Amino acid sequence: MGWWRPLLLAGAIAVWGAVWAPAATAQAPIEISQQQAENAFPQGVRFRLTATAEGTVQEARLRYRLLPDGVPALIAAEVTPGPRLEVSLELGWPRLYIPPGTTIEYSWELRDAQGNVVETPVQSFTYTDPRFPFQVEESGPVRLHWYAGGREQAQRLLQTARETLERLQALLGTQVGFPVQVWAYASPQDMREALPRRSEAYEARVVTAGMKVSSDTVLLAIGAGGLDTLRHELAHIVTAAAGEGPFGDLPAWLDEGTAVYAQEDPGGYRLAFERARRQDALLPLASLGSYPGDASKVDLFYGQSWAFVSYLIETYGEERFARLFATFKRGATVDQALVQVYGMDTYDLENAWRQSLGLPPRPRPQAPANGPVPTVPPSTGPVASPGASGTDWGLLGGIIGGALATAGLIGLGGYALYRRLS
Repeated sequence: MGWWRPLLLAGAIAVWGAVWAPAATAQAPIEISQQQAENAFPQGVRFRLTATAEGTVQEARLRYRLLPDGVPALIAAEVTPGPRLEVSLELGWPRLYIPPGTTIEYSWELRDAQGNVVETPVQSFTYTDPRFPFQVEESGPVRLHWYAGGREQAQRLLQTARETLERLQALLGTQVGFPVQVWAYASPQDMREALPRRSEAYEARVVTAGMKVSSDTVLLAIGAGGLDTLRHELAHIVTAAAGEGPFGDLPAWLDEGTAVYAQEDPGGYRLAFERARRQDALLPLASLGSYPGDASKVDLFYGQSWAFVSYLIETYGEERFARLFATFKRGATVDQALVQVYGMDTYDLENAWRQSLGLPPRPRPQAPANGPVPTVPPSTGPVASPGASGTDWGLLGGIIGGALATAGLIGLGGYALYRRLS
């Protein structure tokens, strides 16, 4: 047995004993005397907390999650260090948009100057729009909030919502795994305060009749076209459940085309598509993966997306269409998904559709020339080798010295801590 082995063993034992020896600690308890959540519509939710401590409270952080499928998040509150803590923190716009009906799970985490941490039990708060006397009707997975138009109209909305969800879930071969909320307002003006904020120029130019504002919530202004608006927005809830995964969103043409397909009447979107078809002025399918920035092309975008989705369903069948969503959910790109399901990429499938419309094929863009494949040069640096005896004494000495030094430092630190706390 080499002379260095007992020394190495002794150093290891010293390190082990120093790390695992129990340390004396002084606890400084933090007591929560009051906590509450308040509705601050339309800005969001205001959280308040009062606490006291034997020491100095230095940090207060709010943990929260928006149900049903929000990601846990953490936000720090402004704190004046001291033995008494009074915190007020607003969660909402412009940091975060919170739709009406959202349930928020939350808890507080407090830390004092000595490093003691206290976490409060998880609580929940439901954020609502308090401006109107909403009533609630439920049927199956749908929960309808309404205050205008009478109970008969509320029942029509409820029935339309339930039928739309059933039809779209069957079409896409999926199930929405949570209840769906519909908030019905008397007018777009009543609904505006509950929507995400837009610029004044946008608000002056665009009237929003409905919007899917979260994975489980739709806002709707009842009136002319209200039922088809409801069908359209509920379709977005189902398309998200069927096709959106951790790797990305659906292409816009598929999402919006399916939503218009869910309507009873495509309305002006059909007219915009027919006009562009007659003029051979359809937009390239590859450009419809995102929403158009040109307001003059919005109706054509929706109409063309609807027409292409209708072609896929009527030509290749509902089973393949449902498989397309499932393929996107697994993380496929647009071309990968189309080739797997239909055997054609974007350009070939678009040209098959154009042929069915009596239009000439769209030229395929030229692929970029392949450049040289980079190579990684071999390493030319020196390679360390052990000594002739097979033992690297320098490395061994470093290990022994490091172990002994670490043990000594930990031991001295533990002794100093013991002296300070005793």
